[in-house]
Amino acid sequence: MSQSRGPVSSKRAGENAEAAVLEAVAGLAYVPDDESEHIDARAETLVEPSRTLPFVGICLLEVGTAVEIKSAIPRLASGQRGRFYLRREQHEGLRGAGGSYLFAVCEPRPGREPVAMKIVPATVVDDAITSWRSGGDDRPSCAQISWSRIFDPSEVAP
Repeated sequence: MSQSRGPVSSKRAGENAEAAVLEAVAGLAYVPDDESEHIDARAETLVEPSRTLPFVGICLLEVGTAVEIKSAIPRLASGQRGRFYLRREQHEGLRGAGGSYLFAVCEPRPGREPVAMKIVPATVVDDAITSWRSGGDDRPSCAQISWSRIFDPSEVAP
């Protein structure tokens, strides 16, 4: 008798999406949490925009640029668009370092292959953040951003 598996945890889903994005984007190198808990990758070589990876507000990622990968699924179980979760401390560190986010809307299945990706400097993301919310007991303040604040729906739709 086989057991059905429940939904993938959000942490595990994020790790799967991060791995899929790093595999899809040449020039980014993984940065482990013990090296930096505020970024996921660093530009190992010059990274330029492409048809599958447009940039907003910058023309390229220079070698050494810090990158935080954020993922969301196209639709939640409720039918609403998925959201990116940003932690305030992490955002401020990324912004201070001149870093960028790599936002990815990913398939909801375990492999989490990217459907759409976009590079946006942390300073530009400030405009998409409407408020910071308390994370609760011992959790950092966070902001939720619908993927439609970063992507046009036509970029995500099949």
